[in-house]
Amino acid sequence: MKKFFMVLGSMFLALIVLGAIGIAFVAVRGTTLDKESRAYAEAAIPVIITNWSEKELLDRASPELKQAATQQQLDQLFRWLSSLGHLQKYDPPQGHALMSATTQTGKVISAQYTTKAAFEKGEATVTLGLIKHGDQWQILRFNVNSPQLIPK
Repeated sequence: MKKFFMVLGSMFLALIVLGAIGIAFVAVRGTTLDKESRAYAEAAIPVIITNWSEKELLDRASPELKQAATQQQLDQLFRWLSSLGHLQKYDPPQGHALMSATTQTGKVISAQYTTKAAFEKGEATVTLGLIKHGDQWQILRFNVNSPQLIPK
């Protein structure tokens, strides 16, 4: 009986050690992904929204985004967004990266960042959804909300 409890205790200790190693790995990896994705968002957002550059968005767009939106839809979106005018200032983007794994999609690394921006004709909230393919971050979603964009 003593041997059984020693084996059981050893197995329990091994599970605790493996769990601690897993948590440490996720914490370190998560911090690295946050830094990478934040740097990407900080670089991408201003070049897209300063003069409403559709080309800059497309240069950074993921295959998923390119498949979801037609060229005509993007042209229309950027004509509409340009009614806000040129960028005056924006706050640093806030957000974080996320690691997930499912049986349908497998391992997915994504991130979401939001920033407040002031334009010539009003303020807006810009949200950027990112996805990491291999070692490259790409834009998965691009959303702009502004009271000035609501049809009157």
